[in-house]
Amino acid sequence: MRLFGARLQDIIMKLASTAIVSALLGLLITAPAFASPDVYVVNFRHAKDIKSQQLDSQLSTALNIAQVNAEEVVIDTTTAAKWEKAAHDAFNRDIVPVFNKWVGLPGFAAVVDAKSKTIIGCIDATRTTTDMANDISTMTRSANGQPRMTQASTSVAGSPCPATFNQPPR
Repeated sequence: MRLFGARLQDIIMKLASTAIVSALLGLLITAPAFASPDVYVVNFRHAKDIKSQQLDSQLSTALNIAQVNAEEVVIDTTTAAKWEKAAHDAFNRDIVPVFNKWVGLPGFAAVVDAKSKTIIGCIDATRTTTDMANDISTMTRSANGQPRMTQASTSVAGSPCPATFNQPPR
């Protein structure tokens, strides 16, 4: 009986150590997925808006070209359910003021510093995909505290941000 107890204890220890090693490996492999982004690219869209359709097709490609640590957050006001999901997404990322400022105004993306939650700039579909990628890269460097290099003829990267769409009640 004593031999059986020792053997059972060995089996339990091996299973426990295997489980611990597996859990640690799992954490190491998935850790980058939990890394916080440097910027949020907040895409304000509506399915029936032509500018939104153009921007949607360009923005994901631009993010891939830019190869920066950015997360696209889609604020879709096409349906009430998508609007509600967008509100939750904004809340989960602590960018509700950005959501409130432009929700309902589709066709552009705001680039937001993920740490300070400040708006760095905006992008719209008038830019080429390559220009968007360069703008996103420049804005991400700015969020990281790196110097922004701009051409003399260009004051800032990206497109001008639209005027505030939603005003708080007075």
